[in-house]
Amino acid sequence: MSNEDVYFENEEYKEYQRLINSVERLTQAEYELCKLWNPEEAWRFLNDIGNGRWLNINVYSEVEKEAYDLRREIGY
Repeated sequence: MSNEDVYFENEEYKEYQRLINSVERLTQAEYELCKLWNPEEAWRFLNDIGNGRWLNINVYSEVEKEAYDLRREIGY
C-alpha cells in the first residue's frame, strides 16, 4: 500500500468518524460510507427516513429538538 493510499484511507476514516459522531441527517452516499467502515454501527445508529436520507440516532436528541421547536414557536 502506497503512502498516497494510506493517506486517502485515513481521510476516509476521518470522514466516517465525523459522520457517525456528529451529523444528524445523512445522505445515501454518506450512509454507504458508514456502512462500508462499520456495518454494525450503521445498522445500530442509522435509520432510513426515506428519499435517500438517514437519521443518525447516535447524535439525534428528541430533547434538543423539542427545545428548538419551543424556542421557534415563542419567537425566542
